Amino acid sequence: MNNVIKDEIFGEIKNFETEVEWLGRKIGVNFDYGIERDWSEEKKVEEVKGAIEQFKIMYLNQKEWDEKIRDRIVEDLRWLAEDWFSSVDEEDIDGMIEILEKNSNSKFTEKEKEELKKQKVSKEVFKNGIYLEGVHITSDGDFTVYYYDDEVFFAGHGIDLMGNVSGEFSGEADIIG
Repeated sequence: MNNVIKDEIFGEIKNFETEVEWLGRKIGVNFDYGIERDWSEEKKVEEVKGAIEQFKIMYLNQKEWDEKIRDRIVEDLRWLAEDWFSSVDEEDIDGMIEILEKNSNSKFTEKEKEELKKQKVSKEVFKNGIYLEGVHITSDGDFTVYYYDDEVFFAGHGIDLMGNVSGEFSGEADIIG
């Protein structure tokens, strides 16, 4: 698939994928998630154009979507994040705090730092310590988002969550990789 699709918001989309700016970070977006191998090129292009339009629903409302998705991830996985974080060696905690502050683009309060040093992970710290890395989306608006934490909570594993641009999630967030 060597197709190039031009879009007024995303520019040139090559091979049905692109990179976009999402809340200050570059993320990968894949639009061929729902394509069947035996489809004609025309049908594939139409599917991708539909997926692009569906992604615009999320892209043009990034803050709301990011908040909603991260809230769901926190609801599903905070207990596991705290469990994994509790296994961090004490001498590595300060480095982890620096990474979390970088990911959340803010400084922690002394209280938050003390909680982390006791290996307690608040909802806000977990929520702000993860960020979107990529999206796969279909013309039906079904998507899978991929979040990451720079190896703080899940030792290099990513987080995925499936949903639809109608605002519904299918299943729980999960650890991958």
